[in-house]
Amino acid sequence: MTQFDFRQLLRRYQTGRATDEEIRRIEAWYESMGAGTEQSLNSLESEAVRQRMWTHIQAETEQRTLTPTTIVLPLYRQSWFRIAASVVLLLGLFGYGFWQWSTERPAQVELLSVRMNNTTRPMLIRLDDGSQVSLEPGSFLRFPDHFPKTKREVFLTGEAFFSVNRQPERPFLVVTDRLVTRVLGTSFRVKAFGGKANVSVTVRTGKVSVFSRPSANASDKEFTNAVVLTPNQRAVFYPSDARLVKTLAENPVLLTSDNKRPDFNFVDTPLPVVFDSLEKAYGVDFVYDTDALAHCTLTARLTSESLYEKLTLISEVTHARHEIIDGQVVIDSRGCTPATRPIASKPLPD
Repeated sequence: MTQFDFRQLLRRYQTGRATDEEIRRIEAWYESMGAGTEQSLNSLESEAVRQRMWTHIQAETEQRTLTPTTIVLPLYRQSWFRIAASVVLLLGLFGYGFWQWSTERPAQVELLSVRMNNTTRPMLIRLDDGSQVSLEPGSFLRFPDHFPKTKREVFLTGEAFFSVNRQPERPFLVVTDRLVTRVLGTSFRVKAFGGKANVSVTVRTGKVSVFSRPSANASDKEFTNAVVLTPNQRAVFYPSDARLVKTLAENPVLLTSDNKRPDFNFVDTPLPVVFDSLEKAYGVDFVYDTDALAHCTLTARLTSESLYEKLTLISEVTHARHEIIDGQVVIDSRGCTPATRPIASKPLPD
């Protein structure tokens, strides 16, 4: 039995689609845990308990001795201690029952640690491969203590910023309910709080591939859409209609070093040259009609403005429109004539 099969079993029970045999086994487990507990676990604690139960079941099916996984959880109530103790005592018997019932034997068991951030500040996590994760409040991450030789895979619920150590022979995967992000070595942010909320991946450095999954229960090999992101690009998944959209980051940052940073001080500068400067500074592609902009120039100082503010000012001055399409800035302009060239949006001081 795989972890996917195990999750499916619990979902069938919750939705009334389990068989009599499955119902008997699940209800026996609930009764042994003590159904009369006054307090209940929140969603994050429940996920951690489910993960721990799964790892022990897998360990029993392999009939081997494994080091228990480390679970870091908020212990708010004494009832939590009683539930956790019940789980630990029950897992051996329950796991053996599942071994008899299951026909699929996993080739390898990999225990996962769980880190949950119940503070008000980001939590720094250092992974086995040297990669670092900044886990945001209200989020939790599951990951193996030691990555296998073929890949590095972690599971995120919530928001985190990843700085991945480059290892071309071992891709790094971040799995959420509806997206899988695959990288070799880069830095990026993933926001995936589950439910009906949109899921997003924003790249700061390097290049990542983002795949959408048909459902939260789909296997890691089932994908429906895919996009490739470069710095300052973002992928957003909309659960309402299962769309995966490629766009720009909410706040694109300058990619050039401080000593090579342009001052964006333009004096009667042709617009194609202006756009080329922005492309190099932000790593964003601009699409426009070169002939239409042949007579358009710009005189302005745009040092302190964000990229979006720069685009708005340029569009106003040149009487153009700009759109973000597929992670690119698309300029729509009727052009300029020598007699009607745009005046400065921010005149330079004398």
